[in-house]
Amino acid sequence: MEVYCIDVKDQRMHFSASHFVRSEQHTENLHGHNYTLRVQITGPLNDDAMVLDFRKVKRRAIEICKTLDHKVILPGASPTVTVKTEEGFVEVTASSKRYVFPEEDCVIIPMLATTAELLAKYIHEQLSFGTDLKTKVCVSESAGSTGCYEE
Repeated sequence: MEVYCIDVKDQRMHFSASHFVRSEQHTENLHGHNYTLRVQITGPLNDDAMVLDFRKVKRRAIEICKTLDHKVILPGASPTVTVKTEEGFVEVTASSKRYVFPEEDCVIIPMLATTAELLAKYIHEQLSFGTDLKTKVCVSESAGSTGCYEE
């Protein structure tokens, strides 16, 4: 079987968001990135002689980016960060730091940390293009700092 690959990157496949990472030794300050997204899909050609229409990939990736844009991204499954939602607010505790945000400004993702690698996995899970295609998602925090996920 022949296998082909498409590599999709578009200037609209981006989001600006803030986060912090908590490790055993250190809690980062809350800070932001202008994240960019790249999606690579590998598989056989379809009846239209393409792995998948670029427009379909871009459209779905842009939709996902919009859900993360201008948000505080929080880890909902972290053993070291507590995230509680109550009465329209999100309270976050990490080490000696405590933050309170309006709920509408946050995205709580069921992951251990808000690293680029786990953001790539989260976005990968939101993309669904069929079982005969292999998808790789890369999220860049900045030029030269990229985390990727593929099954």
